[in-house]
Amino acid sequence: MVKEASSVRNFKKLIIPAVVLVVLVAAYVIIDNLPDKKDDTKAADDSIELFNFKKDDLTEIKIERDGGLMWFRYVTRQVEEEQINLDGTVEKKVVDRKFWEAVEPENMRANSSSVDSIAWNANTLKAKKMIEENPSDLSIYGLDSPVKLTFILNDGTQNVLYVGNKIPTGGSYYARKEGDPAVYTIGSYEAEKFIQTKFDLIAKELYDETYTYEDFTALSYERKGAKVFDSTSDDKGSWFLSYPIQTEANSSSIYTILEKLCELTVMEYVDENVEDLGKYGLKNPSYVLTYTAKGNNYKLSLGNKNEKGYFYAIMNDENLVFTIPGSTFPFLDKPIEEIVSSFVHLQNINEVAEMRVQIDGRTDISKINVNQEDDEKSTYEFNGILLTGEKDEEYITAFKKYYQGAIGLIVDKVDLSVEPVLENPEVTITYTLHSGEKIVVELVPAPDNVYFYAFKNGKYTGTMVRKKQLNDEDRNGLRVSYAKLVEKLKERE
Repeated sequence: MVKEASSVRNFKKLIIPAVVLVVLVAAYVIIDNLPDKKDDTKAADDSIELFNFKKDDLTEIKIERDGGLMWFRYVTRQVEEEQINLDGTVEKKVVDRKFWEAVEPENMRANSSSVDSIAWNANTLKAKKMIEENPSDLSIYGLDSPVKLTFILNDGTQNVLYVGNKIPTGGSYYARKEGDPAVYTIGSYEAEKFIQTKFDLIAKELYDETYTYEDFTALSYERKGAKVFDSTSDDKGSWFLSYPIQTEANSSSIYTILEKLCELTVMEYVDENVEDLGKYGLKNPSYVLTYTAKGNNYKLSLGNKNEKGYFYAIMNDENLVFTIPGSTFPFLDKPIEEIVSSFVHLQNINEVAEMRVQIDGRTDISKINVNQEDDEKSTYEFNGILLTGEKDEEYITAFKKYYQGAIGLIVDKVDLSVEPVLENPEVTITYTLHSGEKIVVELVPAPDNVYFYAFKNGKYTGTMVRKKQLNDEDRNGLRVSYAKLVEKLKERE
């Protein structure tokens, strides 16, 4: 019985592959004898080849329209690029890159990628269909005054295309090629690449190179015809105002402006060689930013806004009008107080040997010696009380808060309409640096009894400080931090 069951299983193993083989052979015979299927690809592709050249062989493109000529040449330039190595280091290398540059109009900054898209759509251009083999009237196709494109290869061969009107039903344009009288239709996508205007092919980037805020060394700003400020940076990257007052600038405010200038790109070019720039608000611009980056000088003028909220603008007084989103410039109407340094004088404690504070009829003397390599060796002395080491850590913390109260005099107002006299200061803070230099900050009460006039080294800074700052808990006012330090030192005794 067992032997019989085994025989049945062996029989099944043999018969199943045989059946499968028969089915496969039958299927092959059936498929092989089916009638030939029509090639769908060939059936669907009724297009007519107009051009067939290697894109890499293309060296020049000329576009003639409305009596004007745009002429582009494919050139090799050396550019500096950053390369990230496997170890994470960044290496700068000079490499060869190919670009389309404008031969004509002269000085036109071409958008190389846009010109390149013309080349890519031309080298294997196909027509959808032939419309008329020997037209007697080209004007009905717009081919009596077409856009003419000449594609010149490195061997001198020229391929010329004429593009006319869009067909009435849309989706295609009429076109013909030189040496062939027939009128064809070509796809709208390709045609609209070919008929781009100068404004379409100018680079949207306003600079020839990339900038970061660190590349800027000067910045001036005019608003409604009046100068707001002039500023320059030093070799450490700190910014200083020379107008309307000579003082340190608020670095964060300056950097905000510079970051926006770094990112400037054109939304749309709208007009050139304008006889009356006033129609764009650019005869007397609302805002003018003049700046220097890597030694290159720029002047950006902003006029009216269009219906989309974009500013009309020109660069370097060139008569070429473009638009930029208004959201690019959130700082335009900010008061000068936001450009001036937030502090009357911000002094690094590491540089200070002595600080004298004269206030409320007394003089408090602090002697400071910060060891930047080992803070445990730093010493702080307040009115003869020496603080040093870990044992005095909490008292040193209170002293540092007091120091912050002294340097933390925040500018609340800029007023250049007055010429206050330096007399009877309510607060005098004298910093003597390790270098021997002395810096004196004095606060003189204003007639309104609300503000102090802030003086520095005997000169009015043009800035004012609210008197209540000295007693402000939230701002760690000088009187507040002094009282807390004295109270803390009493515990130490």
